[in-house]
Amino acid sequence: MDDRRTEAAHQTAPARRAELLASITDLFGSAGAAVSPPTAALFSEIILGVFDELRPDERTFLVERIADLPNAPAEMLRFLASREIEVAEPVLRRSFAFEEADLAALAATLPQDRLCAIAMRAQVPEVVSDALLDRCDRAILRTLAQNPGARFSQRGLAILVQEATQKLAQRHAAARENQEERGQMLDIRCAPPVPRSRRSFDPSSQRGVVIAFPARPHRRSDPGHSEDGGAAPSAVADVIATVASGDRMMEVAGLLAESARLPVELVRRMIAKPDTMPLAVLCKAAGVSDETFAAIAAIRGRRHGHSAEAIETLVRAYQTLGQDDAAHTLRFLRARQASDETTAMPVQQNPAL
Repeated sequence: MDDRRTEAAHQTAPARRAELLASITDLFGSAGAAVSPPTAALFSEIILGVFDELRPDERTFLVERIADLPNAPAEMLRFLASREIEVAEPVLRRSFAFEEADLAALAATLPQDRLCAIAMRAQVPEVVSDALLDRCDRAILRTLAQNPGARFSQRGLAILVQEATQKLAQRHAAARENQEERGQMLDIRCAPPVPRSRRSFDPSSQRGVVIAFPARPHRRSDPGHSEDGGAAPSAVADVIATVASGDRMMEVAGLLAESARLPVELVRRMIAKPDTMPLAVLCKAAGVSDETFAAIAAIRGRRHGHSAEAIETLVRAYQTLGQDDAAHTLRFLRARQASDETTAMPVQQNPAL
């Protein structure tokens, strides 16, 4: 590729130009990592120099090819990411040539309509998901949470839990409001006939009337338990259910650690051991449902080569594990962790002695 090739790209008829650009792109991609920086710079110059002159269909055709290049130049990717969404979306969503730092910088600066494409990438590293979550877009947050390839830092997990907490509070408020409204009024206009002594009528219309009843006082339940005595739904449990659906055990461990107030690395070691007791205790204390725990047990079982019978036995044991027993065991784990930390601290000698 040289200056004459660049000039030819400008002067070639549109039908031939698209074909020429496609062949140049394929040739560049076939060279892989062997491409030198000067060659990459020349390739970018050719493409970017004629890009604005291409018809929309030619741009689409070319961008689809560039999005699949394993060695696409960073300058070209940044240029395409800043264009209209039809051009930007393929490279933002598919290109593996992005450096993590470049992708994080784009996630922090691009308009909102581009963020979804980044959030839907096959792999979204922690630094990129953090940059996306900093934009405070709920649609992006949900997309990341549902993307099995998205990884989260502890800060990112905290943002997910915060969002889930707000949604849970809204659901509880709506449920309380509905319950209070149902307690306020009782409409008996369509009630079946009853003895006259039990019914009130409007003398002028002989139609049933609405009788107001005082609202039933709302009974506050224990925040750690539901009305039926089981674990109450929690924001952490909701987020665990979401990330576990994508086999993201690292994130599950991070969430369990946050809920149990234990170091993340300790929880990761605990749930990686053959003993299944710590995993069950941490999940029960966090309010994880039986269904979600069954999914987590299946993920763990596949990774450790456990049989279906062993996984089923673990799930049945989890179903019978009491909330109080889990809380007691968790207090023991915290106390042991605190004792280990104290033992590991260096002894301070009194300089006066």
